Amino acid sequence: MSPAPSDAGGPHLERPPDEAPAVDAPPAEPSEKPLDPRWWGSVTLPVGGVARWRAGPSTVVAQRRASDWRVWHETEPDAYAVAAERARRVEDEPPDAAPTARFSFAETPDTITVHPALADRPVIVRPESALSIPPGERVTLYASTPVWMALQLQVRRPKRGSKGPSPVVMTELPSFRPTDTWFGPSTREGELCYAVRTAARTEVADLPLRPHRAVTPVTIENQAATPMEIARIEAPMPFLALHLDRGGRLWTDGVLITRQSDDDTSVKVTPGTPAGAERLAGPRDARTFGQTIGKTFSRLLRGDSR
Repeated sequence: MSPAPSDAGGPHLERPPDEAPAVDAPPAEPSEKPLDPRWWGSVTLPVGGVARWRAGPSTVVAQRRASDWRVWHETEPDAYAVAAERARRVEDEPPDAAPTARFSFAETPDTITVHPALADRPVIVRPESALSIPPGERVTLYASTPVWMALQLQVRRPKRGSKGPSPVVMTELPSFRPTDTWFGPSTREGELCYAVRTAARTEVADLPLRPHRAVTPVTIENQAATPMEIARIEAPMPFLALHLDRGGRLWTDGVLITRQSDDDTSVKVTPGTPAGAERLAGPRDARTFGQTIGKTFSRLLRGDSR
């Protein structure tokens, strides 16, 4: 997050203006049948067998061979495609193109699991238009970001004292890869992030259900005496857990941003889930967010490199 309209958070590596990220907008036409958004799961394959998953614009095909697993990954140009296909074995031949990746084993495990994972970097969320929060007001914005598709195997390793197969993540593939951006006051202080543009809606009911995107509630409190201008928000994805609600929507923990004065802003992760939600994954980084990043983040908001 940074004051508007200035973009003084530091140099950026974003795509040119004519390739700006798409804005989070509802699909042009409603689906004719109910969408089953749960695309993840496990498939057991014989040697030569092929499995397929689809999450929004992203399709993953995997083939088990005697000594390696081969993976193909294709992404449509529509960042907001809503298709979803559960993990399943297919009778199709693998794609003619070269695999995206190959993973070699002395003997390949027979079961592959794909599950959703949050981004491995913070995500800079840019609202469709700048937002001003008057003094004393509190607002919650709902921002959605793409999830990754993590491919995991249960690998047997003959070690002394081994209690059975160990889970090994072969690779993580973005359902739709956001653009790269640098967030910081200079090239020497800051961090490499992803950037997405979203409508940052204030009502959950206005959010389209997209199976490849997770929603992050961002609550902003302006306790200062002047308006708070919001041009962008940093969502600390590595510090957030991932959840699934009863309707099949993916959620993350919340983020609370509190501005006490013009130069004093605190950031805190607020763990929590919608009623009846299932926790799918814990944070990538188990450290306490407020202790590890809060001070740095506040400096970046002010453009202060001290």
